[in-house]
Amino acid sequence: MFTYQSAPGETVQLPTLGGYQGPIGIFIGPEGGVNGTAMHGAVTLTLDKPNLAQRRRLWQQAFAGHPVADSEEICRRFHLPTGYIAQAAAGALANAGLAGRDVVTVEDVRRACRMLNRQQLDTLATYLESQGDWSQLVVGELPGLKMQELEKRCRQREQLLDHLGPAFTGSANRGVRALFNGPSGTGKTLAAKILSAVLGMDLYRVDLAAVVNKYIGETEKNLHQILAHAEELDVILLLDEGDSLLGNRTDIRSSNDRYANLETNFLLQRLENYQGIVFITTNVGDNIDSAFQRRMDVVVNFALPREQERWQIWQIHLPTHHGVTAAYLEAVAVRCPLTGGQIRNAALNATLLALDEQGDTQEQVCVRNHHVAAALRSEYRKAGASLPQLDEQRSNGHRQGMAAFLETWA
Repeated sequence: MFTYQSAPGETVQLPTLGGYQGPIGIFIGPEGGVNGTAMHGAVTLTLDKPNLAQRRRLWQQAFAGHPVADSEEICRRFHLPTGYIAQAAAGALANAGLAGRDVVTVEDVRRACRMLNRQQLDTLATYLESQGDWSQLVVGELPGLKMQELEKRCRQREQLLDHLGPAFTGSANRGVRALFNGPSGTGKTLAAKILSAVLGMDLYRVDLAAVVNKYIGETEKNLHQILAHAEELDVILLLDEGDSLLGNRTDIRSSNDRYANLETNFLLQRLENYQGIVFITTNVGDNIDSAFQRRMDVVVNFALPREQERWQIWQIHLPTHHGVTAAYLEAVAVRCPLTGGQIRNAALNATLLALDEQGDTQEQVCVRNHHVAAALRSEYRKAGASLPQLDEQRSNGHRQGMAAFLETWA
């Protein structure tokens, strides 16, 4: 038996086995090829990932009659190959035993899969903790609707294939590709974390700028390795700074242009055939090649938050029992056009200042106006700007509109 994981365009040369006349088995991934005298008269079998009915039988065999809670959810949720199902089931049984339970739960399976993911992916990508729900994502109406559309697309990605028209035969797969476009700090990574938490899936981030290699062909090999593992383990892949590889292809004026275009073409084809869920973020959507945008299932455009949205972001980041006056917080939301990421940093710094001022007492930390002001000054200095004058009276004209917004929000 031989096992190879070839990169696209790579051909593996089989060794010559002197004196052996028996059958030879070769396991190879979907990319690359095999050459050698042993391939004469070879029979090729293509094995796809198991579908829902096949996974149901595989999970039943793997659990061997052990009681399982919500087994149908496990079959629908975890799109794993046959070998990984057996490993995940063994890990889930161990997790349930360590917890002193006879019944295996969905969470036991999820923790077992997470261990598989980390063994395979931690050296290739960065694990991001999935957390939160949609109430923590403060964006405009249109991005919010697009994120809900993306959630439905991810949940129904396998069932959708059974209900498509005949024109989709051979051109559709269970993969989901989404592009998150918007300035830094507008919630692109947060949206990916929340969606992965809502779906109950692991999220791994890859910095595409770090994947690029100066040696010819190495960039494609790095990308193929990451995408292949993520596809097998059925995790959500977040490709950060996507414009570094998804940029517009250029006229070939030098060898550098030729190889840059080859890398773009490879990623374009690989994403089109990708069977998992992948999110791509970019700060400069105009630089993304139009061919990539056409192949995205969902494109979400994140914009800088407006006054009402900034007020809501402050509310969910400040401590629950803060002492910042309503008038001052309204003035900050109106006069300080910060991104969500900057508001998060300022709220964190304000809480730190309040904690330091309070000392070692066991009382609950109370963030007040002067803590927020000091944190804002620090954030503005970081950006090389001056903090606007926060006159509470200047926000009076906005309070009626703010009150109406809050009433609608509730």
